[in-house]
Amino acid sequence: MYGPPSLARPTDRPISREVLLTLVNTATQTGELRYARRLCTSWLASFPGDMGVRLLNAKAYLKESTPALQEQAVPILEVLCDLDPEFSEAQTALAEALQRSGSGKQPLAKACATALTHGHPAKNGNGQSVASWAKNVYEARSALEKVRTGDYQQIEKAEYFIHKALVENPDTPLASVVHLRLVDSQASMPKLAIRNLAQIYHERWPDCLQFTLNYADQLMESGETAMAVDLLHQAVSKDITGQVVKRMWGEAHPYAAMWPASLEIEDDGMNSPHNLAIPAAVAATLGWNQLGSTTPDIGISGDTSSTPVPACHNAYSADVTQAEHAYAAHGEPQEETPALSESTKQAQTELERMANELKRPHIAHEDGRFPVYVIFTTRQGLQTLYSPASIQRIESELKRLAGVIRGKKVNQEFWGSLLFYADDPASTQPYSLQPAPYNDAWKLKTLLAQLDTAMNKRGERIGALLIVGGPEVVPFHNLPNPVEDADNEVPSDNPYAARDNNYFISDWPVGRISGGVGNEPTNLLKMVKEVSSHYDQQAEKPAWYRRLMLRLRELFKAGLSKKLSSFGYTAAVWKRASLAVFRPIGTPDDLVISPPVHACGGEALEPVAIPQQTSAIKGSTCLVLPNTQLAYFNLHGVPDSSEWYGQTDPTTPEAGPEFPVAMRPEDIRNGGSAPRLVFTEACYGANINGKGVEEAISLKFLASGTQVVVGSTCISYGSLATPLSSADLLGRVFWDLLQEGFTAGESLRRAKIHLTREMNQRQGFLDAEDQKTLISFVLFGDPLAQPFKTKVTPKVTPHLSDAAVPVATMCERSCEGEAGSSVPLETISHLKSIVAQYLPGMNDAEVRVAHEHQRCASLGKKCSCGQSCQFSKIAAKKQAANQVQRRVVTLNKTFEHAQRRHTQYARLTLDERGKIVKMVVSH
Repeated sequence: MYGPPSLARPTDRPISREVLLTLVNTATQTGELRYARRLCTSWLASFPGDMGVRLLNAKAYLKESTPALQEQAVPILEVLCDLDPEFSEAQTALAEALQRSGSGKQPLAKACATALTHGHPAKNGNGQSVASWAKNVYEARSALEKVRTGDYQQIEKAEYFIHKALVENPDTPLASVVHLRLVDSQASMPKLAIRNLAQIYHERWPDCLQFTLNYADQLMESGETAMAVDLLHQAVSKDITGQVVKRMWGEAHPYAAMWPASLEIEDDGMNSPHNLAIPAAVAATLGWNQLGSTTPDIGISGDTSSTPVPACHNAYSADVTQAEHAYAAHGEPQEETPALSESTKQAQTELERMANELKRPHIAHEDGRFPVYVIFTTRQGLQTLYSPASIQRIESELKRLAGVIRGKKVNQEFWGSLLFYADDPASTQPYSLQPAPYNDAWKLKTLLAQLDTAMNKRGERIGALLIVGGPEVVPFHNLPNPVEDADNEVPSDNPYAARDNNYFISDWPVGRISGGVGNEPTNLLKMVKEVSSHYDQQAEKPAWYRRLMLRLRELFKAGLSKKLSSFGYTAAVWKRASLAVFRPIGTPDDLVISPPVHACGGEALEPVAIPQQTSAIKGSTCLVLPNTQLAYFNLHGVPDSSEWYGQTDPTTPEAGPEFPVAMRPEDIRNGGSAPRLVFTEACYGANINGKGVEEAISLKFLASGTQVVVGSTCISYGSLATPLSSADLLGRVFWDLLQEGFTAGESLRRAKIHLTREMNQRQGFLDAEDQKTLISFVLFGDPLAQPFKTKVTPKVTPHLSDAAVPVATMCERSCEGEAGSSVPLETISHLKSIVAQYLPGMNDAEVRVAHEHQRCASLGKKCSCGQSCQFSKIAAKKQAANQVQRRVVTLNKTFEHAQRRHTQYARLTLDERGKIVKMVVSH
């Protein structure tokens, strides 16, 4: 396929694709199979879409003598055949691999190979007849080849045979590929008909490049260039050499500029093929061990010993490690991503230019590494709660979860999975990492960053992180509180998602599941099983025609209502802001207000008719949670209670208590009726420290079947009305992103990035409540949960260079040696009167005044509260662009009600002229 194993001496250092193919073929022929696979893996780390090299990698596995290694070729070949059903060598190799393993898929693979070679319905390896559709496809393809040479009378013959093949409805896109090519070759066929057929086939087989390219071409002709270029970019990333597009349209096709003219790797990375020692057998075959000559100057070291791998790679000597991955093609380790050649950079530059013209710059900067779903926990942490038998059950379910996720497709990316015990050498050793103490949050965070670096050597990355266990198993990071309120620290999972020390912005989505405190693992096991069952259901897909009917039904429903069923529940005092947050997913009629609504069995209120409230209430003020997909809560929370509370609106007073009990854990029903996704702005809505399932509403939601709960671990802040800020802005953007088709974890990650950029644009920096919002909101549940189907097809993870978001921060803590802040008494009185319009009873509130500053006078000294001024250190690393002299006036008052203490905070930011530029209140 790639020529004889001879190699002319290159005149420069980079290794070209031609040189690599010669090395791989020679290594395979001489039996140096591990070296061949390592060469392929090294190349694929830079060019994962090189289908030819992926085929050679699979063939190297097939030549192994061990059945377990031979089976590693199957997933590689299946992906290749899905991408390019006309890839004859891949189809033939897949049929051989499946025959060896005794798989029930072998007859279909054999039929595909037959359709591409001779077309005769002979017996397959199991003695069964090859399906007759294979001969019909072969005859149709043969007729179409004659049509391409000018014999148009063959069109009727092609139509006849392809119709017979389609009637049998084979579970492969091969017959449909030939059908679309036939339709496209008929000059009399309307363009709209070709486009519709291409779209139908593309939706049925989205991985098939023939359909992707044809649909993109039709979109380009109709002027829909944005989506067309998006699809073309997918084709480039999946087929970097352009074997499919060249087969379809020839070498000089209209989109050739998007594909690199040549591929090569520079000698500037530890995982470069240059650094893989050449086995003696390969060197001898290539004539590089002749006396009087030297190894050709391609930067690859020769080796005449019997061990081709340097000693530093001993940690990766096993072909199959405990840490399993989705792609055998990338299962071997590398050291570092090689640099791209100049020609590849030119192709990337051309793509960037087109993307910028289309106002879609993100498509030119996507991370080429394969995403891995990392299930992260600690053995010793589990041992502090559960018995050995319980831990064994938990591990069994976690392995099952890793298995069902492995190979799943989310947002156009196939995912791998990894169960990783951070304190277990069996998990860390395959990556040459040291275990971390189970109770040291920062060392666990550092280990995760090192894991991502190690995965990069394998052509992989952390795509999403699921932390298994509460803070007793994997501790929260107790971060310094940027706001001077009742919270000493801010429990956060943000650092677990950051490669560096900038924990405001995450590099990957992170979620956490916890069964609460206690020695009984039932709730944790149930939550893990819920996540697994979701992916199991995805695997059980109905027939394609039933999926098509369901799609049409969904489109019809979308014309009537573009929203999933949703439910909102807010304290009356900030219903205006809640309406703005809730609007992307529901109508005002779906937003329930407390008071008058309250928890059933809670504090009695006078019955109030609510004619326009949601049908879930049905005219009563007693809460009954409806069975909805999405739920939004903007209620009060307190640290020492499991309930959430409403609050009266002073403009429309209600009879009864000012802070009625709005919701309790017992109000959440089991049996599959819990909402699929919950976003709550309640203070302490995600506080699970020392709590069981019946003591935290967030945990009760998860135990009742909710896939995701997003909330704050401590005091959260929001607006009373628009413009939205802090938690309100975060929630609004979260719902918008979720509707666009992003996963829940990615929606939260991007919403935090949006909040950062928005506040930087408004005020030039992140103030204290902005910072606290970013670090206090966490996600409980599956970070890959996706209630909305994707509307668009781009990958959601940006290139590493795009992940950097400038974070300029302001500190407001008063440190020793700094001048105090003061506001005239008449100004304080005026501010109290303003706040009292929304929060009655704050006229006698305690007042604290601070001025925002970029850094404290003496870094590291004690603040007035007795703590080290940590945020001045953070701020010193990235200063705000503008010098500002803003003051923050904080009013706080504690109300005693029903043996509960409700502390209310109102924060007003004044500019240098004393004008109010921002006001937020605690929830």
